[in-house]
Order: sequence, then structure tokens, then C-alpha cells
Amino acid sequence: MLRIALDLDGVLADTMRAWLKIWNRRSGEKLEYKDLVEWDFWKRLGISESAFMEIMNEAWRMWKIIPPTESDISEKVSKLRELGKVDIVTARPRETEKYVLEWLEHHGILYDEYVWIRSSRVKPKLDYDVFIDDSPLLADGCILRRKLLLLYDQPWNKNVNEDRYVKRIKGLDEALEILSGWDRS
Repeated sequence: MLRIALDLDGVLADTMRAWLKIWNRRSGEKLEYKDLVEWDFWKRLGISESAFMEIMNEAWRMWKIIPPTESDISEKVSKLRELGKVDIVTARPRETEKYVLEWLEHHGILYDEYVWIRSSRVKPKLDYDVFIDDSPLLADGCILRRKLLLLYDQPWNKNVNEDRYVKRIKGLDEALEILSGWDRS
């Protein structure tokens, strides 16, 4: 059975739009989604990673304002589940877990397990065949371990080149198409 690790932020939940609303309101800046061209773009803003995460956690406390990344997301995840076991795998801080679970339920997203990890960098080491993720940090680990990364296209991962084990997708429909015909050998 195909084991699929499905990321949350930036793949299912469009949390960066909520983050931007909070940041722009507080800072008076007009930072746009397309400006988030690095994974750690917050360094360019002169803030720490913990300050970035505080805003992200605030966005999750207001989970009702976080839109899904695409329409009909629950149906698309259900179709993925027809291909194998789909776990939500996230390094989202534990303090936001109750909001995340409410968000998933509110949007009708069914999954097999919710898996919390300390750092997203360890994802390629986990026992999954496929990762659907927006993090550019997973590419090298997936290539090394010969695991498929379906890189959910975002401004912050444009510098990642495709490879036999790294395929860029614009949405979950493309993931379904790739996985339906995927030969694991």
C-alpha cells in the first residue's frame, strides 16, 4: 500500500495569506504573497524565526480565516486516500494542534493519521513512499532516500529543480495524476 505524507501549511492550508494579513497590519508594510521567494523570507524582514512563528501561531488561533490552498480540497484528499494511506505530517507547534484539527474537520479533510514531528527536516527519514510538501528542504533528503517528493509549487520553492524523485505540482489534481500512474521501481 502506498504511504503518503501530506503536509499542512502551504499544501492544504494557505496559512501564509493569514500570516501576511497579520504582518502587514502590524508593520504597516505591504508585503505580498509573491514576495515570499525564500523559505526563510522572514530573515529579510529583520525578524527572528521565533517572531515569525509567533505570527504563524496567531494565525492558527484564528483558524477560521485560513483558507484552503485550493477548492474542493476534501474531495482531492479523499481521492488520494483511494491510492493509499494518507497521513497529515507536520512540524506545526503542538500548541496549535487543536486549531489545526478543527480546521481539518471544518473543511471535511479526512486522513488516516495526524503525525506530529519536531522538525520538517526529518520528513524524508520517515516511513513514507511519497511526500506532498512545499518545503524546499525536503528535496535532497528525498533524492538521497529515493522517495518521491511532489513539491507543491509556491514562491518560496522556485529554486528547487525537478529530478526523478522531485516533481513540481500546481495542485493536488496533479498529485493524483502522477500517483495514479507511478511505478515505484
